[in-house]
Amino acid sequence: MPYESEDEAGWNALPDVSDDEEVPVADSIGPLHTGSGPYSYRLQQQNRTLTIASQPDKGKRVLELGAGCGLVGLVFAAMGAQVLLTDLPNVLSLLEQNMLLNEAAIAAGGGSVQCCELTWGVTSVNSLAQGWATPDLVVAADVVYHRDLFDPLLSTLSSLAAGRYLLAHVRRWKSDSAFFKQLRKQFEIVDITAEIQSGAELLSSHTHGAPRLFQLNSKQQ
Repeated sequence: MPYESEDEAGWNALPDVSDDEEVPVADSIGPLHTGSGPYSYRLQQQNRTLTIASQPDKGKRVLELGAGCGLVGLVFAAMGAQVLLTDLPNVLSLLEQNMLLNEAAIAAGGGSVQCCELTWGVTSVNSLAQGWATPDLVVAADVVYHRDLFDPLLSTLSSLAAGRYLLAHVRRWKSDSAFFKQLRKQFEIVDITAEIQSGAELLSSHTHGAPRLFQLNSKQQ
């Protein structure tokens, strides 16, 4: 359904694979935790997923904004998608480490993954490798967290000519509503959380800090 409320926004996105399948990732680039000890996320335990909503065909191009440790994009790659993980320059070493950790799983799934710098509002999408300014799918998970980044993120989102956009978000601050108000000027925002959550999960999904998943439809098309 169309998302109209400025007081709700949300997501938590981990793709749905098999009961036993794990994606090992180093989790931090900070000074207190270097990510030297990889840990695993049990994917079946995470019902709020991007892959349920998108089910990418093998070979489809998936670009992740603000990839962080790269978990979402890595699972897309393991499912056969061609994935480009993007983030700030100081995050790339972590992404490269996690790409190596999951190299075998990605190869077995028939996918591929690469990473590059994409600083919102600064890096031109036209500087990306051929074809990546027009990916089949753009995904972004938990990227609305600092008001100073709202305009740069909106600029980058609007400059990408994607076939589909999925945004996952957990509402933390009242200022989040300002981002969605700006976003609504360029995109129709459709809350698709109900499509991937059970009734029990939805009972608590409207509270502060609850995960929500949105499909964005560009108004420029």
